[in-house]
Amino acid sequence: MKQVLCVALAIGALSLGTGAYAAGGEERFLAARDAARNGDLARINQLAAQRGGDPLDAYIDYWALSIRLARKDDVDGDLASFTAREEGTLLAERARGDWIRAAARAQRWDVVLREGAMLRQPEQEMNCWVLQARLNTGDPQALKDAEPQWESTAEPGEACTPVIAALSASKSEDAHWQRARRLVDARRYGAARATLEALPGNAVSGTAVAEALDNPLRWLAKNPTPVSRTQRDITVLALSRLAQTDYRGAAARVEALGTALSPSDRAWLSGVLGWQAARGNQPEALAWYRAAGSAPLSEESRAWQVRAALRARAWGEVRRAVEAMPPAQRNQPEWVYWYGRALIETNRTAQGREELERIAGAPTFYGMLAGEELGRPFVAPKGAKPPSRAEIARVESDVSVRRALALFRLEGRLDGVREWNWAMRAADDRFLLAAAEIARREQLYDRAIYSAERTQAEHDFGMRYLVPYYDKVEPASRRWGLDVYWVYGLMRQESRFVTAARSSVGAQGLMQVMPGTASYVAKKIGMPYTKGQVIDLDTNVMLGTAYLKMVLDRLDGHPALASAAYNAGPGRIPRWKAAEPLEGAVFAETIPISETRDYVKKVLANTVAYAAVLTGKPQSLKQRLGTVQPNGTAGADVPELNEMPAGDGGN
Repeated sequence: MKQVLCVALAIGALSLGTGAYAAGGEERFLAARDAARNGDLARINQLAAQRGGDPLDAYIDYWALSIRLARKDDVDGDLASFTAREEGTLLAERARGDWIRAAARAQRWDVVLREGAMLRQPEQEMNCWVLQARLNTGDPQALKDAEPQWESTAEPGEACTPVIAALSASKSEDAHWQRARRLVDARRYGAARATLEALPGNAVSGTAVAEALDNPLRWLAKNPTPVSRTQRDITVLALSRLAQTDYRGAAARVEALGTALSPSDRAWLSGVLGWQAARGNQPEALAWYRAAGSAPLSEESRAWQVRAALRARAWGEVRRAVEAMPPAQRNQPEWVYWYGRALIETNRTAQGREELERIAGAPTFYGMLAGEELGRPFVAPKGAKPPSRAEIARVESDVSVRRALALFRLEGRLDGVREWNWAMRAADDRFLLAAAEIARREQLYDRAIYSAERTQAEHDFGMRYLVPYYDKVEPASRRWGLDVYWVYGLMRQESRFVTAARSSVGAQGLMQVMPGTASYVAKKIGMPYTKGQVIDLDTNVMLGTAYLKMVLDRLDGHPALASAAYNAGPGRIPRWKAAEPLEGAVFAETIPISETRDYVKKVLANTVAYAAVLTGKPQSLKQRLGTVQPNGTAGADVPELNEMPAGDGGN
């Protein structure tokens, strides 16, 4: 049973249907898939012997190797032959990853090191298996190279956990407490407890840490005045945890504890409180950040320090907060933009313009805004020349592209996407443009966009911003009085025009409409509707655009607010406004939910790009963002917002 499960996991992503055409190679492939799911190695071997040059034949060999690996057979020789024959392909990478995983569990570190060095695009898990091998073979540099694992707050998984344990053994007690604080910030409470339990001699009670993190109020009541160093450190963790759900309660307790906390602990907690206040758009956030002084802040906290300063129009503090960021964070487009703006606002115009030039013109939210600050509204670049027949043939001959197209035709979308993306990972511009054209012809619009977006020097913005189903989308947009460029901008972000797209929470179709939202909107507009009809293309577009019109009308006619409502639900939007008129870009940057913040920026940037491509005229993102008015103005405070569902159920 375990062997069958392992192989089922290896092939489960295919989810193939039997309705696709099935000639020769496809029939063999489908039969092998079924045999692999059942762990029927004899049947797979029989089918493998019938191979006839089909691009998917290698999957049959891969599944056979997967079954044998699960059985712990000696397959080194066959794996070596397979990876040599498939070298450079996605299947070679996957087989090599399976081999490394099995070898690591058997502590065959020589195999892990040898095959790990052959990986073309190693993921985090593979990097950790290799680090384990290096640690176990006495590589003196391994521990230093593993250091990012100690700093990371991501879930480590099976491969990385022993690496972190090895690092833990080399770390001081202070380093363990600092890591625990980072993990609490990231809401990984179990990992924070495990970090402290790893201290030698059971120096810290895991039960005490668990109580402080599971029920911080109880811990604080039982330990009102911490005395020992350990008590104080656990109290700091409890206060940090409490701040995530009750910012004001945590702030009151920090003030009440006074000198029972060390100056450094008070400073660190001030940073935590500033972060939580900023996420709630509370005006006292900056005061807490000022009290934090030079205390170490997480990258997320530093980002919210800038956002708090933006809400307060405190440009000097925006500038100083960006300057305090680590280089990698500071060079992200959003902080380059706001730093440039802050320099200009604080009378350092030349330096500010120099910063903005670094990102100006890119077809991104902040690239567009930077260009406008420099007096250059966004213009779609002149299109690259169309791919030639020879260039098309070059892409069509690529084995990963051939496999991807075959998988898409067999409804194996997930593996088709993997194969396609593998083919594009190091491709030149002409290959990418030809691939985009092939994908467009196959109505694989998401892969066409993906490929066209990766070009470095030659661009086809008509391909990046495709307008499929225009005969459906334009009339629906016109019916509800919507900007068709905005509708396309939102649709591109929602589904990349995959009509069968379905999110993890159940949103469906081109506009990713939730079934409950579909029923709600259909009732409001008097449209006959039956359960399940939301996946129909015409219905999906009609209901999605009608919903957009509803939220737009109830949210000041502002596309940024309505876009946020589509993702997060309309009831939240009034809480995200300010007491005074707010620049639209500042509103977008200070949306508390990261998914919605990113979503709004991408939808509005898409909108501008579509308008530029389809009109051929310069476009202004700042004009579309406008100003977000405070609550209480016309159309801003609508009780019905609280009963309206989110469009796509994003949050």
